[in-house]
Amino acid sequence: MPKDKDQQSVSVDYRGRQYTVVHCDGALDTFREALKHVKVGKAKSLTRQMIVQIKRLADGEAMSRDNFPLEGMLPALSGQRRGRRFRALKKIPIRGYCWKSDRVPDTWFISHYIYKNKNDLDDRDTEKVSHNWRRIEEDGDER
Repeated sequence: MPKDKDQQSVSVDYRGRQYTVVHCDGALDTFREALKHVKVGKAKSLTRQMIVQIKRLADGEAMSRDNFPLEGMLPALSGQRRGRRFRALKKIPIRGYCWKSDRVPDTWFISHYIYKNKNDLDDRDTEKVSHNWRRIEEDGDER
């Protein structure tokens, strides 16, 4: 996406007052792909709104359940009975699936984005988040 006075681009990393928010490898491509499903004017607005939401997360500000809902389950770490749930940064119709890292202190990872015109979580999205989670949390590959 081109940068101009009216449009900002989503960055790879955001360092806020409380957390760092990192996009996994390929996550920004999925954001651009999701934006292709909305009108240009709406895409610019959604981009700005998502940037604001990511910055709020990085700064540790309160997030509403509507804009930051709990979603599916992450895999369990070794020794855990079950995994935690991951969340979605939600600006209808775009969602960015993310989790707070157990391995990297004070860091949230955004796995990927989707264009979503329904409420149900697709198993493919849970699988994609789980794949990124395993790569980062278990294998130590932080992108």
